[in-house]
Amino acid sequence: MKRLLISLALLSLMGSLLCTGCSAPSKPTEGAVQSTQMNIGYLASPEHLLYFVAKEKGFFEEEGIDAKLYQFTNSAEGLNATLSGKLDVGSFGVSAPLAFTAKGADIVVIGGQNSGACALVCNPGRYEELKDIRNYAGKKIASVRLSTADVIFRGALIDAGIDWRKGEAQIIEMESPASTMEALKKGRVDAALIWSPYVAMAEDQGVKIAMHITDLFDNNVCCRQAVMGSELKENPERWRHFMAALIKAYDFYQTHHEETIDITEKYVKVDKKYLRKETYADDATMICSPDPLKKSTQRYWNIMKDTGFIHSDIAIKDHIDTSIYKAALARLLQENPDNESYKKLTAEFALNN
Repeated sequence: MKRLLISLALLSLMGSLLCTGCSAPSKPTEGAVQSTQMNIGYLASPEHLLYFVAKEKGFFEEEGIDAKLYQFTNSAEGLNATLSGKLDVGSFGVSAPLAFTAKGADIVVIGGQNSGACALVCNPGRYEELKDIRNYAGKKIASVRLSTADVIFRGALIDAGIDWRKGEAQIIEMESPASTMEALKKGRVDAALIWSPYVAMAEDQGVKIAMHITDLFDNNVCCRQAVMGSELKENPERWRHFMAALIKAYDFYQTHHEETIDITEKYVKVDKKYLRKETYADDATMICSPDPLKKSTQRYWNIMKDTGFIHSDIAIKDHIDTSIYKAALARLLQENPDNESYKKLTAEFALNN
């Protein structure tokens, strides 16, 4: 009941609806790898390919998880389903779980899904002007409120001495990256914030990438694995198996490019050439990784506070548990000491957390 009350109180903040199609999760016994149903929420984006690969290649099954994947249209909708117990876990944009945490929700980030994959686009003739964040004074920018790109860009404007809160730049809030792109093409705004797979599609739609979000926030945090703190305490072993499945999926995504694209296409109805470009092109900024990125998450939390999206004295570090991922990765590396992907993730974990 407490979870449901929190969820309902936060509906006005995020403007979303509860999931209606998920069944109640089963509870596995501590320790042994056994078949346990897990309801997992995702968004139809290549950014969530770790879920798709783990499901289709049997990595969830190997870890004793009967994974049921449920698609959501936005992050807030998915987080509400997690809060109400209809989902066990979901990988949603980082703003939603942090905003809910700031309001008192018992949410813990245990891992990641992706970073990068967001960009600011403009008309080609204005590229030289708009590739520089300092030139956005007086400009109109189309954005989706509380998206990863939105939060980071607003923070970058303030850092550049342009206070959008005082009207020094005008941010036009829209409902989707498709809407922001359309506003740009119709000349209603000077630039638009978008994310995967629209980044890969940008040039074919007659616009140019002015800057990537990674230009403003290196190794930026995006979708995170968000679970209820009570569920994590009740059965941490269950979550170690969950993260192990995602680590295996990461290894597959790193080493089997074409099959990964084939799998992603089943969940993301976009031309393969765009999925391939977004996922594997030399200039692609999307990185899919289960790493929690604790340092980047803490930085993002501070940006949300600085820009006024949240007001909280909560220590966000208490809502980021890296031990689950660390233990899962250590186990897999012990089992497969020559695996290059596992060794890479181990080195990155030390830097990022």
